[in-house]
Amino acid sequence: MKILYIGNVQGLNNIDKYYLTEKRLINGFIRLGHNVCSFNDRDHARYMSPIRSQYSGLKKMNKRLIRACDLFQPDMLVLGHCKNVSNVTLEQIRDLLPSIKIAYINVDPLSVKQNTNDIFQRTTSADTIFITTAGEGLVQFNEDRARAYFFPNPVDPIIDIERAFDNQDADIDVLFLGRALNHQHDHRELLARYLKDSLPGAINAHYGGLGINMNTIYGDQYLKILGRSKMGICTNKTQEYFLYASDRMSHYMASGVMAFIAEGPEFETILGDDSFVSFSSPEDLLEKIIYYNNATDERKNIAKIGCERVHDLFNNERVCKFILDMTFNNKSSSSPIWHQEDMSRRSA
Repeated sequence: MKILYIGNVQGLNNIDKYYLTEKRLINGFIRLGHNVCSFNDRDHARYMSPIRSQYSGLKKMNKRLIRACDLFQPDMLVLGHCKNVSNVTLEQIRDLLPSIKIAYINVDPLSVKQNTNDIFQRTTSADTIFITTAGEGLVQFNEDRARAYFFPNPVDPIIDIERAFDNQDADIDVLFLGRALNHQHDHRELLARYLKDSLPGAINAHYGGLGINMNTIYGDQYLKILGRSKMGICTNKTQEYFLYASDRMSHYMASGVMAFIAEGPEFETILGDDSFVSFSSPEDLLEKIIYYNNATDERKNIAKIGCERVHDLFNNERVCKFILDMTFNNKSSSSPIWHQEDMSRRSA
């Protein structure tokens, strides 16, 4: 098929984020044998504006997208977080290409009201909606046209090539990264400050962002620092939703970092309890960091199991095949375990 991916992908200023979800999905669709082109709605809107403003270039950008669909004749649109593209434009594309299918991808937490509003905006224009949250919270987005599904943050074997558990020169004992939430309460900042005050000085902890410094890392440096890290802390804006995690969790585990994951999302239901270490409180996390820093063989074994498991279960070809199967209503003899657990939770 021909697939047009619309969102903040590639474009003029995204080389430093070449490892994010959009690129992973594009790679997965291509490996499945499909012809994929990308359309960066933000860059097009800026380019179409004489003052390089997204807002003032929206009308022309939407017209250019329709023209792009006329030229490329895609069988499927995949919409990333592309709020600049109007539903009116999508309906005009459907008029132009009556058999086209439209899938909408959303990787932000449902705890953010603006994000749920963004998803609701697409419930009448998309055929399928894919969200990195599972369970009953997705039912609200099932409309006459759209159906909502969980998908995990994908792992890509040509991006996630580090294997920290095999790196004899790994010099970071525990890694804690996160982009600060401006003007919002952020429990991650409190956790980082607690660990900075409480961890023994002999443990080399690296903190990036989290509201406590400006040491955010992008590009190849980000993946390289994963390869140097023995353990990594995976905690999200919210811990309230079943199987929700930022993509950082997949990045850590796929790079061979032993992951500490908060108990709330219940990832043991799909990953087992031998592929990461869960924690229930800052005190519990502190105790476990100290323990696994000394338990070298046990730590490496957990990291290796976790790495192999996410490369299998969250592989981007598997994720992209699931997106295609659900969007085109292709019946499969078996569905991924994460889909089985999602549907089981919704029917409970």
